[in-house]
Amino acid sequence: MERDPQAHWLETETALHYARAAVRVGLWASERKMVETYFQPSDRLLELGCGGGRVALGLLQLGYRDLRVTDFSPIMVSLARAVLADHDESWEHLVEQQDATALTLPLGYFDGAIFAFNGLMCLPSQAHRLAALRSIHRVLKPGGILIFTATDREKGANAAYWAHEKSEADETPGDRWHESDTSPVFIHSSTEGETRAELAATGFTVLTCPLSTEIAQDGPAVREFAGETRFYVVRKS
Repeated sequence: MERDPQAHWLETETALHYARAAVRVGLWASERKMVETYFQPSDRLLELGCGGGRVALGLLQLGYRDLRVTDFSPIMVSLARAVLADHDESWEHLVEQQDATALTLPLGYFDGAIFAFNGLMCLPSQAHRLAALRSIHRVLKPGGILIFTATDREKGANAAYWAHEKSEADETPGDRWHESDTSPVFIHSSTEGETRAELAATGFTVLTCPLSTEIAQDGPAVREFAGETRFYVVRKS
C-alpha cells in the first residue's frame, strides 16, 4: 500500500514529539547564528512548518516579535499555540494554519522567512518543493531573505549512506522513508546542485549554503535530534 507523506505530520504523537523538542532542544546554535546574521529584531518574519513551536519560541525569546508562525497540520498548530501560550499568552495568536505550497498571505509582506529542520525536504516531491518556493517568493518583499535547511546526500554526515544507496528505477534519487519515534517520515536528501537549480527556477539567489557543522558547534541534544544539515540563505531576486 502506498504511504502518505503527510500522514506523519497529522498524528498526535508526532506533534507531541515536536512540542517536547520546543522545550528540550530549543533553537540550535547554528540556527541562532544564521537568524541573527540575516534578520533584525524589527523584521516581519514568516515561519513555515513550525511543528511544535520550537523555532518560534526561540525567536520570541531572542526579541523577534513581528512573527507569523504557520503549519499545514491542525494538530501541529494547536500544540504550537499551547507551547507559546505557556510562555506568554499573547503569543498564541501568532500561529495559524497555512499550506506552504499555497500561502494565502499578502503579496510582498514579509522581510524574511524560515523553513527550519529540513521542512522543505519533507514535502512529497520536487513539484511540491517548487510550489512552496514560488509561494514563499510571492509573500516576501523584494530582496527578502529565506533561510531553510536540507540534508545533503553528497557531503557531510549523510554522504556515506547515499554513496552506497541505489535508487530503484522508478524512485527519485534522494527520496527515503526514515523510521522515527512515531511513524515513518518521508524526507528528500538533495545535492547542492539540485537545490540551487530549484532556487534559480523559482526566483531566488543563493547567498551562502554552509553545513550546520561549519556554522557553530551545536550541543548534544541538537545533534541527537537533528544530525547534520545544510543551511541555505537565499534572497528574492
